[in-house]
Amino acid sequence: MGRLRKMDLKKTASIAGSVLMVASLFFIGMRFAEMWDDLNFQVFASAWTIVLLLFVVMGEGFNVLIVAENFRYLVKDLSKLVISRALVMKVYNNANMYKYIPGGFMYVVGRSQLAIEVDELSHTKVALSTVIEGVLWAVSALILSLIYASDFLIIYINQLELNFARAVWLVLGLVLLAAIFMVYRLRHRIKEKAKGLRVGIIIKRLLTMIFIVNFWGVSFLATVTILGQPFSLSLGVTIVGLYIMSWLIGFLTPGAPSGLGVREIVLLMFLGGIVNEDILISAIVIHRGLQVSGDLFAYGMAWCYARYARVKLKAELSE
Repeated sequence: MGRLRKMDLKKTASIAGSVLMVASLFFIGMRFAEMWDDLNFQVFASAWTIVLLLFVVMGEGFNVLIVAENFRYLVKDLSKLVISRALVMKVYNNANMYKYIPGGFMYVVGRSQLAIEVDELSHTKVALSTVIEGVLWAVSALILSLIYASDFLIIYINQLELNFARAVWLVLGLVLLAAIFMVYRLRHRIKEKAKGLRVGIIIKRLLTMIFIVNFWGVSFLATVTILGQPFSLSLGVTIVGLYIMSWLIGFLTPGAPSGLGVREIVLLMFLGGIVNEDILISAIVIHRGLQVSGDLFAYGMAWCYARYARVKLKAELSE
């Protein structure tokens, strides 16, 4: 009876996943339609731009696969279960596409498919892995943005009206204190459910995420530079740092699917005075389009890999 219920649950989850995927593709299509009018197609005449397209799209695609593998290790360390790489790639990349659905939380729900597919894996372990991953994303982005753009941010805040600048520093201090307090209060609860998660494991996962976030910043810098912005080392470092900061703010904003809108506004606010405005607007549109294309590329690779693994398994069983 329990087995039949499990099969029914898997079938229901598969149907729900198909519906969510259709919805994701619909909203991605809407996003491309919105960007279409803002694109300056003359920039695509350059051979360097074609190189950029391949660099970012393929880089984004492979990075999503690396992130999926990173998540698989998190789940493995928490649950002590060895889970099929093909299954995690498929579920993670399916869920990654759901982030374009307004509301910004369906990609989290999509990962619960792992617990449905793997009998011994609990929903709690998948959810806890997702929470830890989210915290590590925020920490990695915060580290890099402070390394790259701390000087700019200090000058930027201090140039604001005195009372407003004080308010900004006060809010930042309160946020930091609140974060420390939350970690302190939750440490015992998390410690009990995350016994297999050692400091060394966390550091490995964090370093992988730092690499990925750094790539996002560098790819945006490459987009800005190829579109004609004069390059200097100090400006490049600042652009990378502020892009990562804008990604972090978009990531932490509730209800923003994949940070849409929020990231762009923050970039315009911070970089509007130091990067040519026309170049900046074009770079924001093009880079966002390349990232979406990278997600689609990763989804296609994960689907092909899952199909290959399924065919290979059938062939081994038939021998």
